[in-house]
Amino acid sequence: MGLRSLALSWLRKAKRFIEVAKRDLDGGYYDISAFNAQQAAEMSLKAVLIAKTGYKPLTHSITELLDALSELLDVPDHIRSCSHIEEHYIQARYPDARLREYTREEAERAVRCGEAIVRYAEGLLEVGGGEGQEEG
Repeated sequence: MGLRSLALSWLRKAKRFIEVAKRDLDGGYYDISAFNAQQAAEMSLKAVLIAKTGYKPLTHSITELLDALSELLDVPDHIRSCSHIEEHYIQARYPDARLREYTREEAERAVRCGEAIVRYAEGLLEVGGGEGQEEG
């Protein structure tokens, strides 16, 4: 499997995660929705890094992935501002990782960021017409 093919398979998986995140949001599963949005963002960024460098960082940190991508290209502010989504990797998975339940608004914000990062990755990989690259 070539690098582009591998990157696109990561992006396809990311798109599945964002679709599930939206479905979970509609179903009231706010914690799971936020987690799936984080996974979509993580996989999208890894897809771009695979395509651009041939390397997939072994991290779940959106901040670290964005930092790595920033070494290659200019990452727009609206994408950088989504780095907060990384908290959902731990907090949404473990019942004792936070003091309060997830809210709809919190999950909606995570889904919006996950969608923005997926669209950004699609644009960088020239998939789906590149819409959404210049939001903000």
